[in-house]
Amino acid sequence: MSKVVILGAGVSGLTSAVALLQAGYKDVTVIGQYIPGDMTTEYTSPWAGASVLSFASAMDKRLIEIDTDTHKVFKYLANNVPESSVQHCPGIQFYDTDDEPNEDNTWVRQLYSNFEIIPKSSLPAGAKSGYTFDSYTLSVPKYLKWLVGRITSLGGRVLRDHRVGSLQEVVDRYQCDIVINCTGLGAAQLNDVRDSNMHTIRGQTVLVDAPHIKKQYYRDAGDVMAYIIPRGDGTVICGGTYDKTNKDLNADPAIAKGILERCYDLCPEVAYNKGVEGYKIISHNVGFRPGRHGGIRLERETRVDAVRGKKYTVVHNYGHSSHGYQSSWGSAERIVKLVKMDTLMAKL
Repeated sequence: MSKVVILGAGVSGLTSAVALLQAGYKDVTVIGQYIPGDMTTEYTSPWAGASVLSFASAMDKRLIEIDTDTHKVFKYLANNVPESSVQHCPGIQFYDTDDEPNEDNTWVRQLYSNFEIIPKSSLPAGAKSGYTFDSYTLSVPKYLKWLVGRITSLGGRVLRDHRVGSLQEVVDRYQCDIVINCTGLGAAQLNDVRDSNMHTIRGQTVLVDAPHIKKQYYRDAGDVMAYIIPRGDGTVICGGTYDKTNKDLNADPAIAKGILERCYDLCPEVAYNKGVEGYKIISHNVGFRPGRHGGIRLERETRVDAVRGKKYTVVHNYGHSSHGYQSSWGSAERIVKLVKMDTLMAKL
């Protein structure tokens, strides 16, 4: 059986490892400069909300299929695996930009349960449309820890490694047949990838203590957004930003103030109905999402080991932007199919 090394220990890499191990691959190792438990702006996954939604437009059939497959797994986890921290969570979505609900923002009626359009008479001031729905949320620290536990229980490994400069370096060091590239923003830096389509998307949020919040809230006003995501552990993520130009690693107090004001307008209960001063703030957070022009890169290629002259397989799984969790399982299922395709071709 092939030896598989997954480069990148974010949610995409960890989920890919679980999927490959469950598919019967025995020798699977995840390596990363950062692993679950680390908190740095260079490591995207710990900063997520994370809600289980879909950011696919009605025209993006590929992402719709990926997110739909992912949603099925999260449904199973919510119903059967409480230790994963995934839980059912009702939600409400408002749009300030569309005059009427349209296919682009309501195709998710196929995905969410209990989907209902909100009558115009019930919308808050300034909102043009909206809907209620049921989906899932999770506690990111617990979920990442659960993924690591799942990998090790299936016989895989998660290892900290220093910064890797190339895919060839992975092959040299680990003597593997297959490399799964889940490096996110790192795909732009690897010497033998250099993906110029990658770009940062800065996200700033505020983590607050609000165990009474049991619903997720979203309000989309184009360039400005507000969201409130309960993690199920008593904490709530208030956000947020989607900034492709700001590179500041530190939380901006002015941005934080705007986030807290918008979230209070959306749901005063998150600050105990005491105004913006009523928030019980735990931390201010900044993370950089791995944006990619052209969307997720999911493809297989064959390369030649420069040292030994042997062929090896590279399968790419990166560029998930702000939907790493939402597309994680669907992408991992496709990684398994690409790896199996390579195994089949090798036998011909």
